[in-house]
Amino acid sequence: MTSEQLPFHIGRYQVTRRLGSGGMGVVYLATDDRLHRQVAIKQLLKNPTSDSAHLRIRKEALLLAQLNHANIVQIYDVVEERNDVALVMEYVNGSSLDSWQRERDPGLRQKIQLLKQICSGLARAHSIGIIHRDLKADNILIDDSNIAKITDFGIAKNWREHSDLTREQHIAGSWGAMSPEQALGKPLDNRCDLFALGVLAYRLLCGQGPFGDNESPFVIVDRVVNIAHPPANRLNPELPAPLVQLLDRLLAKDPAGRPLNATAVAAELDAALLALDDNGGDAFSPTVTVTAEDYHRRRQRSGDRRRALLGALAVGCTALLVAAAVALWPETDSGGGRYIAVVAPHRDAFDNREEQLLASSMLSAIKQGLSNRQGLLLVPYTESRQQRGQSLREQARALNADLLLHPSLNCETAHCEASLELIDTRNFAVTASRSAVLELGEPLDSRARVLQQLTYLFPHNPPRGPGAGFDVSAADYQRYLELYEQRDDDVRAAETMRAMETLQANNPGFPPYYRLYSELAIDLYDNTRNAAALARLERFLQRVPYEINDHPAVLEARLELTITRDDADRAEALLQQLKVTLPDRASYYAQLASYYDYRDNYPEALAAIDRALARRTSAVYLRQKALYLSRSGQMDAAKPYLLQAMELGDSNMEALSLLAANELDSGRPGETIRLLNSADVEQLSVLNTYNLCLAYYIEEQLERAQQCMAGVAERAPKDADPLLYQAEIARAQQQPERARALARRALALTDDRDNWSAQLMRARAYAELGQADLAIETLLRIRRSAPDDLYTNYARAQVYIATGDQLSAKAHIRKTLEQGVSPTWFDTERFAAVCAGDGFADLRSEYPALCAGRAETRIARK
Repeated sequence: MTSEQLPFHIGRYQVTRRLGSGGMGVVYLATDDRLHRQVAIKQLLKNPTSDSAHLRIRKEALLLAQLNHANIVQIYDVVEERNDVALVMEYVNGSSLDSWQRERDPGLRQKIQLLKQICSGLARAHSIGIIHRDLKADNILIDDSNIAKITDFGIAKNWREHSDLTREQHIAGSWGAMSPEQALGKPLDNRCDLFALGVLAYRLLCGQGPFGDNESPFVIVDRVVNIAHPPANRLNPELPAPLVQLLDRLLAKDPAGRPLNATAVAAELDAALLALDDNGGDAFSPTVTVTAEDYHRRRQRSGDRRRALLGALAVGCTALLVAAAVALWPETDSGGGRYIAVVAPHRDAFDNREEQLLASSMLSAIKQGLSNRQGLLLVPYTESRQQRGQSLREQARALNADLLLHPSLNCETAHCEASLELIDTRNFAVTASRSAVLELGEPLDSRARVLQQLTYLFPHNPPRGPGAGFDVSAADYQRYLELYEQRDDDVRAAETMRAMETLQANNPGFPPYYRLYSELAIDLYDNTRNAAALARLERFLQRVPYEINDHPAVLEARLELTITRDDADRAEALLQQLKVTLPDRASYYAQLASYYDYRDNYPEALAAIDRALARRTSAVYLRQKALYLSRSGQMDAAKPYLLQAMELGDSNMEALSLLAANELDSGRPGETIRLLNSADVEQLSVLNTYNLCLAYYIEEQLERAQQCMAGVAERAPKDADPLLYQAEIARAQQQPERARALARRALALTDDRDNWSAQLMRARAYAELGQADLAIETLLRIRRSAPDDLYTNYARAQVYIATGDQLSAKAHIRKTLEQGVSPTWFDTERFAAVCAGDGFADLRSEYPALCAGRAETRIARK
């Protein structure tokens, strides 16, 4: 049954003209060679995802053939050739309901009579157990005699779904005409068609749909499920009261509040016609006083103002309420639920960018849908992504997940089949599965469909709360997905942030914007030390709408900013809010540990990460513990946790980075060089490259170290540290003028910065320039604000040894050695006096490994 040049045959039917096309297929005008009558033939698109679809279509068509009713388009025949299916139907010489209304400008009486006809057709279908599920103006045809005929009963739904003949039905329908129970994936009966009839009647009588014309299906569905429609007399004040009341009942959110059946609706329409006769006939004309979209937006703004007022009144007691909630939360509570992890697809699983964007939309919907369900605790997707490519058993073990959700996307032409398999990791059995056909180029609609499949997949895990609205247009959502895909491109970070700011201006109520923007801004700051990135993040967060103010994505973005700015009080308040908001206590304790780490409070960081590990042993948490141990100087204690993390399959770049840094701190720079050179150079972060440069320097590969640090300085132009190491290396290369020039550049970078880390860099620059008094004065200025850790004490030792204060240098060298720094770090040219001077003899005696590296290097050179 292949398309040919007109005319051609489908079975015994000669096709003479193409009437139109849609999501199901192509509609032709044809002539029945046997009965010599005109027919309409709908040639259905081949369903690439189901071998049984043609059986289901045939079964549905046989049932619908029984509906020999004047107000239902008759099905005459089903033609099957090579698994292709075509429906032969009654040809209606007319137009759709919308076109009919525009072209004819019918009066109120004619509209009511038309609605009665639709009710008559619905009543007949419902009498034999058939519900339409997609009743809308496009599926109502009006012939030349003004007879209404309903088409596409059940066929569209059954054709689009992928399932066997006994499987539970998928959600189907058009968002604006869908009943609340249909949108929520609940069981359906004939009353779902009555709601759709109410939408259709409202549009016919008022000239507008009851839920506005917003582009976002999320907004429309939210209004369908949660928000009352504008009273019909607000849009058409001259509409008779009985019709207004009937529309209100048809559009009731609860099916129990709607009329009993279509026959009852027809009876009320009859009563309305009688009332028209009593009032002198068809004397009504629509006079619109407000649009439905304006009505909904005004309600939203009014609600926002009320919430803002309540929020203003509550500011004084919010902290007390949060503190009380935290105090009442028992520490022994595990968070309640089973851990579920989403299996990350392979990087090369998609053939083109359009498929990649659709996959990103699917994953975003899955993460949203699983993060707020009772009885489920979502393993952070950042962990799942690090396990990409491992076997499912290895992933479950590394993530310590009770359940795995395995999504896949199989695309052909314009359609993709999204499959979701739920796997119980106790026996690795698939306990449930769902699938849906998604359209390429329509990621927002696909996101909504995936969310509905999760509702079916987890019937016993309802949402914990109503969740935030997602007011985002299809175009902006597409752009967000594109930006999300380039989030790791450091070179384009500023450009991506500008694009995100444009998206926020259009749709500020979409929570994922805030998490992505904070990641971009913090990464940009870490790489450049440019405080403007943090100022932009603060402005971005100031524009958060009130209704998503407490969304975890927003709270986490604010926490990242406050931690980076070292605002302890604000960070602790946000952490208390997250403790109440986040369902997973392990995730909360991991964030708490990160906060203490940033504050250099390693005992508290270790205590917090131990609490996280007590709830879920994961490779990421093990790596966090290894990091905190390493930073507190416990290198040997850190290694077992790092090795355990890697044994669990955590073999990504982050694990390699930490191992390389651990080897460097432990005095094995050669091993650091080997590890980092084994990775793809393009994957090395600024920090990894910096560690590689230091390893070269300690190994006295000075030229390579100099080139390496120059690369770091180029990638982090606001960071003085690589410039100071370049200066130190230049001096070791007997290039004093170059060393001074680099030191002056470093000094200039710290001019407008007063925090302790900038002042520490400033002291090193003064020391390199031979300005000992200024160097020492600067160190004394930060003696109370700078942390007493190995990084600060090593930098102080660098300053004192450069200024000739050997006594102070020795004190800080001893402190760094006590804090866990390897003696190898003092094998550089900068600390040559430690190995040669008599003033350091006692230190060399206490630490025999001190200067051993320099001795070995001298022997090797001889």
